Amino acid sequence: MGETSKIEWTDATWTPVVGCHAVSPGCANCYAATMAARLEGMGQPKYAGLATRVGSKGKWTGKVTLSEFDLLAPLKKRKPTKWFLTSMGDVFHDAVPFEFLDRLFAVMALCPQHTFQVLTKRPERAAAYLNNAARAREASIDRAVMSIGRRVGMDEINLWDANPFGGCKSGLPVPNVLIGTTAEDQPRADERRPHMAVIAAAGWRTFVSYEPALSLVDWAGWEFLSWLISGGESGPGARASHPDWHRAARDFCATHGIPYMMKQWGEWAPTQPVPGGDLGGDMRAGRVQIVKPAGENDGHLRRGDALMERVGKKAAGRLLDGVLHDALPAVRS
Repeated sequence: MGETSKIEWTDATWTPVVGCHAVSPGCANCYAATMAARLEGMGQPKYAGLATRVGSKGKWTGKVTLSEFDLLAPLKKRKPTKWFLTSMGDVFHDAVPFEFLDRLFAVMALCPQHTFQVLTKRPERAAAYLNNAARAREASIDRAVMSIGRRVGMDEINLWDANPFGGCKSGLPVPNVLIGTTAEDQPRADERRPHMAVIAAAGWRTFVSYEPALSLVDWAGWEFLSWLISGGESGPGARASHPDWHRAARDFCATHGIPYMMKQWGEWAPTQPVPGGDLGGDMRAGRVQIVKPAGENDGHLRRGDALMERVGKKAAGRLLDGVLHDALPAVRS
């Protein structure tokens, strides 16, 4: 079922697909794998066999579970909601058949009051699904729309004023759906941009999650985006980002009129030394603080020309140069 989320850019998570396997450096500290292992240990059968524990971390096994029950969750909520799909896996994983994706997109088409944020590390498969043989795909989704409608009953589906039936077609692209990819460094940005460009050219709204930010990215060529989110890494073993990496993302968005959100600094926040080593004011996310001279083992590290301090996600906050960047893409239905 959908659950309320504390993620800054969404309202709720939707997990009809759970399970994954690592494909890039951003996966090294995957919180979802650790959570899946924990949930299996708590006796939740949905997560059985998806991840194992390696020390304090979880590691995906590559198994993927599809939940027909959870598939219907957005249909049961009338209030407009931003749904993140999916926080515990990747809907475009090779193990997810296109027929299941048809039903997934049918549900999204049946819920025009909601906004769906579909995030993947596999944009090449997303492009293959969304853009190859588009007419056949639309017809397949239309059949899924009618099938799901009969399955849950018109009274249950018709939770909003506008009847989604009456000869309607799903209509691709679905206007209340955003297709996103993670691009944590330059190689991943270069590798994934062509696939995302194809998706955008087909009319879908697209976004990037530059989290965890692991290196500076040149965003030239991403002008088609509808949204860009950046953030540092949190949790055990978190890697520090550099303020300039987020500034580059912010400035690119400002130049091209793209909504930008600074999601978090994560575990590490920028700081700078105060002469004499005295405590100097409240630093968090761009202000000033010093605890003791900087060193690799005292809670500080150098990231290029930046001094970063490990303070934890809450204390680090999400201000970039003292400014909250909290933009969202326009709501469409």
